[in-house]
Amino acid sequence: MNKIKTITKLDFRTLKYCNLFLMKFKRRSKLWIIVTVVLSAGIIAYDILVPKTRIFAVLGGLFIAYSIYQFFSLEKKLDQQLAGFFRGRPVTTQTVEIDEESVKVTRSLDPENPIEYDWSYINQIYEMPQYYMLMVGKGIPIIIDRSEEALLEGTKESLDAIIQEKAQLKPYKKTEEDLAKRPITFVHEEFPSAEAVEVEAEETAGEETAEEAEVVDTVDQEPSETQDGEE
Repeated sequence: MNKIKTITKLDFRTLKYCNLFLMKFKRRSKLWIIVTVVLSAGIIAYDILVPKTRIFAVLGGLFIAYSIYQFFSLEKKLDQQLAGFFRGRPVTTQTVEIDEESVKVTRSLDPENPIEYDWSYINQIYEMPQYYMLMVGKGIPIIIDRSEEALLEGTKESLDAIIQEKAQLKPYKKTEEDLAKRPITFVHEEFPSAEAVEVEAEETAGEETAEEAEVVDTVDQEPSETQDGEE
């Protein structure tokens, strides 16, 4: 039985690509904008052909302009939202172990409590050049980085083979398009690791203990000096 183990950084890049995929294929944001633009254009045409008042044509034109702006600014808005999300927040990871029977997810925030899903709980599979998304329940994604660098165990070919086998039995959507049109320039803040924080705490505790010892030594010496003076 082939077993694949990967680690995915849930960083700006990962969340951007996955949200762009959902916006394109699931949330249908762009499709809705296109539909509303077409309807507005129809209202404008009717208003011009049946002249009574130009108010609907003006309002329709304004709405089309706004919709076009929305259409081309979706990715920019997503970038702004993700930048706000990661402000003051470290990047976490999830390790995914996958085989023909199940998918096991271990999150860096809770490494002692991994979650294992039988494939029957995976109800949709999404594929893009950079990532796989395995959807659990109502839109909960298990994100798998497809790069060679993310592989901890197994091969990329084996991973692709398992996904393609399971994709034949479930709703499956795929794109070969690079969904990100704007360059990713966001730089994450650096936070000390848990190990570094622990070491720093131990060093601080050691320094405090040393200071307390010095104080005790000083207090112990003072009576002796006083007694010597009295003699």
